[in-house]
Amino acid sequence: MKTYLSWSGGKDSSASIILCYEQGIPLDGVIFSEVMFDHSRNISGENPEHIKWVYETAIPIIERMGYKVIVLRSKLDYLYNFNTVFQKSKTPERNGKKHGWLIGGHCWANRLKVDPIRSFLKSVGEYQQIVGIAADEQGRLKPNQRSVLIERGVCEAGTYPVCRKYDLLSPTYEDEDRGGCWFCPNSSIEDFARLAREHPELWAELEKLSHDKGICSQSFKYGRTFESVDREVQVINSKPPKPRQHQVSIYDLFYKSI
Repeated sequence: MKTYLSWSGGKDSSASIILCYEQGIPLDGVIFSEVMFDHSRNISGENPEHIKWVYETAIPIIERMGYKVIVLRSKLDYLYNFNTVFQKSKTPERNGKKHGWLIGGHCWANRLKVDPIRSFLKSVGEYQQIVGIAADEQGRLKPNQRSVLIERGVCEAGTYPVCRKYDLLSPTYEDEDRGGCWFCPNSSIEDFARLAREHPELWAELEKLSHDKGICSQSFKYGRTFESVDREVQVINSKPPKPRQHQVSIYDLFYKSI
C-alpha cells in the first residue's frame, strides 16, 4: 500500500511532513495541489508570497528530506468558473448569465484544489493518505486518512515551532492566520488592502472583472460589491501600513526554553 501526504504549504501539513521525516515514515509522495487564476497567463490563484515560498524554499527543503513533491493542477481555473454561463439553473433569472464572483461559504474554487488530489489518488491503487489534522480537531479525520499530528498529540498552535525548526513556516503567517487564494471572499478587508498595495496587478485583475455586467450577481464579498470593498481598501492604503508582527505562541516560548 502506498502512502501519500497531502500538503497545502500551511503549518499543519508542513509540520506533518517534518514529523514523518523525524520518525522515518516513508512517503511515496507529498502532494501539492495549486489553484490557478488563469492558466493561459500562468497566474496562480495562491497567495503570491506563499506560492513563491512553496517553489523556491519549501519544495527544495522537502526534497532534501528525501520526499518527492508531486504538483497537481486542475485543468480548470478561476476565470473558467467566472465566465461559465448558467444554462439550466433552478433560478430562471440566472440562465444566460455568467457565474461571476465566488460565493462565500460555497466556494467552487475549492474543487480546483480537491478534485486533482482525488483523481490522482484514485489512479494509484490502494493507498493511505496522511493529512494535516491537528490533535485539537481530530473530528475531521476521515476513513483511510492518518494524522501524525494526532498520533503525537500536536495541537494546531503547536505546529508553529515544529515548522520554524526546519524553516518550513510559510511567510503568510507573518500577516495572516489563514492562507488561501488571493481572490477568496473569506479574505478580510485588511488582506485585500495588502493585496492591492503589494500586488496591484492582481487587484487590477479583480477590478477589471467588476465591470462585467453579464454576471448573475455583483456580490464580491458576502453581499458587498467590489466597488464597496475597493473604497475601503483605498482608505486603508492611504494610511501608513502597520509594521509586520511576528506571531508568538506559548509553544514558541516553550520551544525556545528547551
